[in-house]
Amino acid sequence: NGTANKMNGALDHSDQPDPDAIKMFVGQIPRSWSEKELKELFEPYGAVYQINVLRDRSQNPPQSKGCCFVTFYTRKAALEAQNALHNIKTLPGMHHPIQMKPADSEKSNAVEDRKLFIGMVSKKCNENDIRVMFSPFGQIEECRILRGPDGLSRGCAFVTFSTRAMAQNAIKAMHQSQTMEGCSSPIVVKFADTQKDKEQRRLQQQLAQQMQQLNTATWGNLTGLGGLTPQYLALLQQATSSSNLGAFSGIQQMAGMNALQLQNLATLAAAAAAAQTSATTTNANPLSTTTGALGALTSPGKSNT
Repeated sequence: NGTANKMNGALDHSDQPDPDAIKMFVGQIPRSWSEKELKELFEPYGAVYQINVLRDRSQNPPQSKGCCFVTFYTRKAALEAQNALHNIKTLPGMHHPIQMKPADSEKSNAVEDRKLFIGMVSKKCNENDIRVMFSPFGQIEECRILRGPDGLSRGCAFVTFSTRAMAQNAIKAMHQSQTMEGCSSPIVVKFADTQKDKEQRRLQQQLAQQMQQLNTATWGNLTGLGGLTPQYLALLQQATSSSNLGAFSGIQQMAGMNALQLQNLATLAAAAAAAQTSATTTNANPLSTTTGALGALTSPGKSNT
């Protein structure tokens, strides 16, 4: 197919690339290179649909910014080019290797949106067995069994499809559809945790640990906030909000605690009350509320718990 038009130096064709083709951003290319040289660089990996060098239009003539967009006709060609060039090949006159990744507009098709976690997999299965099982739902880009240091399967795998729709179809059809050999419950098929999910879980674990440490260090012989009467909680919160530790005298004698321990306990009481309130309010986030209250523990001088 010949070139349909040539606007602003871009190479453009009359026919269209595959529906799942990816537009790639490419950085660290010589500013002297035009679309022609770039086409020669990319064509060994597959037919090129379009190349567009980013240029600074404020200069006359417009000068290359040292980066471009390239779209291959097939997704496979784009991924092969990325595997061969990204952080690997350094072009003449450049100090750093080529940077090649999906353009911002392609992030809607990010790997994390198409990657599945497969749990309760028979430990006898290998990658090929998993591919055969999931290939009816679409093109698989990557399939990996999770293995221990001994190389043996841990009974779970990751499968990345070309599109999110394929991954969704696989979940609908396969989740809990069968119990595999040697497994105690049916197969689990769900989207793999994203980086955001992992970070949130890590924060929750940290919070739980902090609460546990405070429980051990501060509460002493108290059984916990659940055993405190509303009047007791009110006294604690009132004393903290007014920064008047003298109001603790009765409680202090009863619990056998020093002033700082009681102030910490009061902060925890406020955190528990806030978390309870948040739990009953729509769109509230008990985690952030409790984290804020815990932050006050690191600054005992502040009274706005």
